[in-house]
Amino acid sequence: MKVRRATKDDLPFIKELTLATVDQGISVYRDIPNETVRELASQALENFDIMLRKKRDFAILLAVDGERRVGYLVLEFRDVEETTGEEQSLVYNLAVIPDYLGKRVDRLLVAEAARVSHRRGYRFMTARITASNERALLAALRQGFEIERYQITMACGAEGPQPLPGRTPEQRAHDLSRLYRQRKKRKDP
Repeated sequence: MKVRRATKDDLPFIKELTLATVDQGISVYRDIPNETVRELASQALENFDIMLRKKRDFAILLAVDGERRVGYLVLEFRDVEETTGEEQSLVYNLAVIPDYLGKRVDRLLVAEAARVSHRRGYRFMTARITASNERALLAALRQGFEIERYQITMACGAEGPQPLPGRTPEQRAHDLSRLYRQRKKRKDP
């Protein structure tokens, strides 16, 4: 398995995998339907062609196993850490096809992203993970990321603070993917 820069020919794969996995990043506290998020992501994907050409601002890395595309990572440059003002790179998005989850594809992508960031002169690389996506958080910690800050969110109403609306279990993609893998492990000898 290896990691290379994505080309224009890789964009259909990246777009398809993005739409298949985008709902895994939605917080369990938000009640926006997955379909709406996919529609918004589809609109944003129209910019991937531009991102691929803007090599000064982005790097799109692709993991391949032989000729098979198995995952990607979008790395944004020139992100600024809000408290120190330091420029850093940002893992904008990372996705791996289901058959390759747990096969270290994410580690290969993150390691290459760190090397690319270093070559670009960045001392730090950051990422954002939905707090309820424990699988992604644990994977990031195993790869060497550290928790640097927390983002807190509150729903607002006419009377002031409100409880966050939440998602139905059917809409919780990262919970479902974890349950699916656990069930599959129990079935496999």
